[in-house]
Amino acid sequence: MNPFVSIGRLACLLATGAGWLLALPVLAAGRTHVEFDLQRRDPATGAIAITRERVESARVGVVVVDMWNFHWCKTSTERVAAMVPRMNAVLKAARSLGMQIFLCPTDVADNYVGTPAVEAMLAIEPLPVPVVRAIDCPPAADGGGCTCGKERCHVNYGWDGMHPELVIGPNDLMPNDPERLYAVCKAKGLTHLIYLGVHTQVCLLGKSVGLRNMSQAGFTCILARDLTDAHGRYDPAHGVTPDGFTAEVVAHFEKHLAPTINAVDFMRKNGQWADIWQVDPVRIAPWGTKARPHLFEEPLTVTLSIPWHTNANIHYTLDGSTPTVRSPLYSTPLRFATRTLLRAVAYEKGRAVGFPSEAYYVGLGPKPALPDVYLSDLKPWRAVGPGHSPSFQDHRFSPRVNPPQMDLTNHRQPLRLRDQRYQKGVGVHAPNQLVYELKPEYERFVALAGVDEYILDTNLGSNLAMHPSVVFKLFIDGKPMGSSPVMRIAEEPWRFDVKIPAGARRISLVAADAGNGNKEDFANWVNAGFVLKK
Repeated sequence: MNPFVSIGRLACLLATGAGWLLALPVLAAGRTHVEFDLQRRDPATGAIAITRERVESARVGVVVVDMWNFHWCKTSTERVAAMVPRMNAVLKAARSLGMQIFLCPTDVADNYVGTPAVEAMLAIEPLPVPVVRAIDCPPAADGGGCTCGKERCHVNYGWDGMHPELVIGPNDLMPNDPERLYAVCKAKGLTHLIYLGVHTQVCLLGKSVGLRNMSQAGFTCILARDLTDAHGRYDPAHGVTPDGFTAEVVAHFEKHLAPTINAVDFMRKNGQWADIWQVDPVRIAPWGTKARPHLFEEPLTVTLSIPWHTNANIHYTLDGSTPTVRSPLYSTPLRFATRTLLRAVAYEKGRAVGFPSEAYYVGLGPKPALPDVYLSDLKPWRAVGPGHSPSFQDHRFSPRVNPPQMDLTNHRQPLRLRDQRYQKGVGVHAPNQLVYELKPEYERFVALAGVDEYILDTNLGSNLAMHPSVVFKLFIDGKPMGSSPVMRIAEEPWRFDVKIPAGARRISLVAADAGNGNKEDFANWVNAGFVLKK
């Protein structure tokens, strides 16, 4: 088994699949009380104060907010996934203590209709949510929606569910409005709610089932500081990392809104944790993957961390090998100027304390010149796409897919990549092949290539923007001459600038699906064509 996979699959393969998670023992079944060490801060000085509180475990609920399977920010997506193994173990322990689990993927809860978690909630009569106490929390710092740094991700609403490895227990509930959440809490006699999930100063705070509303309703709301992540910032030039920024937001909550706990420390204190469990991968910023590479133009600064293991050392490799304790030791941010595959593992006293992580970075080449002869002004020798091909000459396209469109997207809309409009190009749907005959006067092929953005025009691509993924390839007389990494929606387009060999006869331009099917794989070649010999 290759241990280096996207964190989005890591939990399934290495930690929280049926074998590992379901086999976790209940270390102290039958406890009726738990003790909290609640951390607060003085609003003026920031001084930490710890108070201890004892409560019946059956009066405690756990609210998990917006652990989505996708985010427009690739680093945020991977940081959510990185919390899933720890969260699964904490939730399993909470269930064994008799705590009620509420899973709240607020934007996409209706995608779970027909499941017991949703149907049980819809059968509950809602209750008006009272305002028992006023909450005066000044706005927390906001990172602006992207944790990648300079090469920022563009907003879309592509998620369509919770992270696939987040375990849903048979008695978990999925409320999507405060009135039903409040009704269940009152019916069960809950007095304390532990909040987990993302993003701390946005969703955990402000969503209707969030911490502010339930605090105002009179519940003791507690933030798990080790199982949350802020709407982040990454500015390594000024020492700002996602972990540090999250800690800043958590401290703001401790001053003005709610106490916090370390969820693992809490479970350990209450007999529900074993330190041999490995539930934390190394975190990386920015965090691209092979399925969603981080593209950059200028040399890139990358930071690694494993924030809840202060005595661990992070070792990394850049050659594709598995990091060991003999691999380079991470001590300061790394700098990359070319395509790089980074792998990292954290060790303490020679034992791996977390999962291995992998990140992938691809540098963009210089922007090519505009062509002298545009593809869209030429007739292709061959043009095929999704559909059936009874013969080489005959091709039937799939429903909702058009033949390649000249100077328009495949949906016959203006060409657009990364919010920029283009007058010239070809709109296709992967898998697609365009073949053109070459002329002796053609010196170079140039183009920009990327995923079409038409689905962002409707509700910012709600539930769909996660799917488009295309690899662009170029062949001359059957020989590969260039290829893009996996391209995703609203990314900076890939840049082709390829010299045409003397005597070459045909060029083949391919837009291929990226191995996950071709759902919504509409793609654009823009400013594509040939530079003539001078």
